[in-house]
Amino acid sequence: MIKSNYQYIDLDILKENAFDDVSIVKEIMELFIELIDEYVEVLNSQFPNKNWQLLFQATHKIKPNISMFGISKLEPAILQLESAFKNEQNIDTTGALVNDCLAVFKEVEREIQTELRSMTND
Repeated sequence: MIKSNYQYIDLDILKENAFDDVSIVKEIMELFIELIDEYVEVLNSQFPNKNWQLLFQATHKIKPNISMFGISKLEPAILQLESAFKNEQNIDTTGALVNDCLAVFKEVEREIQTELRSMTND
């Protein structure tokens, strides 16, 4: 198996689940980029408003994709955020986690875009 040259994503699980069907992999990647954009928007707009329910729902929605895209750096943070938003606990420490997630998602999105371009050029 070829080791990914990406720092944040590992597409092995995704490709395996899609039976290496390039069109399916590309479609899932494009949908995930939309989901990231939605999630980043919710974090940016709802965290300052302390809308815990919406934040919990958005975090819960994106969680399975974190594993599918092999984003191991984000798994602990997403679990912590999900729990904090759901229970409205440890909210004082979640700001740093939110910022970390936003920074990682920016890189994840960049890596997925790079991969999509390379798939288009194959």
